[in-house]
Amino acid sequence: MRDKLFYSIKEVSQMLDIKDYTLRYWEKEFPQLKPRRSSGGRRMYTLSDIELLKRIKGLLYERGMTIEGVRKSLRKKKIPSTTIAEIKAELEDILRLIESI
Repeated sequence: MRDKLFYSIKEVSQMLDIKDYTLRYWEKEFPQLKPRRSSGGRRMYTLSDIELLKRIKGLLYERGMTIEGVRKSLRKKKIPSTTIAEIKAELEDILRLIESI
């Protein structure tokens, strides 16, 4: 999954087995979830966005929490920032892109 910097909503939807409209709804409900937008307005999810989505999905579907309960849980427990390994992988991807120009 580390072969790209950004993933489309369709790719993330397939990865997590969640409908596109559910991901768009969660963006409105969880302020922590803010995928970048392309110049054309398309959502571009990073690995950290995908990790947050996995956590939200687990809390909602596996633990049976409500939207409000998940919101409170995410506020209480700070979500770990991007790991050094993720940053390194993204920087290596950027370097490869620059070298290919």
